[in-house]
Amino acid sequence: MTQQALFTSDGRNADAALLDLAETQHGVVGRDQALALGLSEDGWRRRARNPGWEPVSPRVIRRRGSPSTDHQRARAACLDLGPDAYLSHESAAALWRLPGYWLMPLQVIVVRGHRTSSGLATVHLPRHLPEPFAAVLHGIPVVRPGLVLLELANGMHPEQLRRRLDWLWSRRLVSGPTLRRELDHVLHQGRPGTAALRELLDSLPADYVPPASGLESRFQQIVADHDLPPMRRQVDLGDDEQWCGRVDFRAADVPLVVEVQSDLYHRALSSQADDAARRSRLEAAGFTVTEVDELEVWHRPAEVAAHVRRAYWDALRRAAA
Repeated sequence: MTQQALFTSDGRNADAALLDLAETQHGVVGRDQALALGLSEDGWRRRARNPGWEPVSPRVIRRRGSPSTDHQRARAACLDLGPDAYLSHESAAALWRLPGYWLMPLQVIVVRGHRTSSGLATVHLPRHLPEPFAAVLHGIPVVRPGLVLLELANGMHPEQLRRRLDWLWSRRLVSGPTLRRELDHVLHQGRPGTAALRELLDSLPADYVPPASGLESRFQQIVADHDLPPMRRQVDLGDDEQWCGRVDFRAADVPLVVEVQSDLYHRALSSQADDAARRSRLEAAGFTVTEVDELEVWHRPAEVAAHVRRAYWDALRRAAA
């Protein structure tokens, strides 16, 4: 017997819509999503028995033939627990590529959800969360790096905690100011790890700069190899009235800012609106702002050097005008 054709609220074929959705979610689709597209409960059960799909759990189906990966399992675990589920703890640390952590076994927090257990992951029910606390990375909802650090801090040796902070900070995933801003109302709630992280932040000098990341080191090498003007790394810009932010590099002798963008991390944490506002603040303060991306830095150093040299001369002309 053929299955009844169903259509979404915007007139699309529901089966085609499920396939389109699966393509963006590592090959998996959740029951809640299917119902939102217009399938009935019976329609959902019949799709789960369709030869083109296979059940991962009673609430998640997997497209047959899609690659079976840890990322797929992570997305399925979040879908299994509903729209307010996010990868967390050690699993989130692994997704952000923090060294020493593995995605599996999966750890997930559930916020405001009525599902509190899953056969796909260990579930945590947080009492206090910062705002914002979540992002999307590799198509998977995940807690932000600041909250990951707080989740890992409980029982960790202070030096280990500092090394993890340095790693995240050097990749512009966190900084002292952003951690204090994002975690302010939870750092005094008495939850595990808050005291250790608060003590670490309080111990850092105001001008603290973590060791350079591999990406920043590579850019510094390009500056040296191509005889570019000297650049200062990780510089706070602003005045007593407004802090513009900490930038990756600033030319030592002209008002030029160079941001070295890691696509993997930067796009997961920053919206286009946030980026535009930050750039506007820097330009209003008199800086020329230019960006180079990760691929160029690692594989096209001559192009990076030419790009930065043009930006330098542009900044010099603006400063002299």
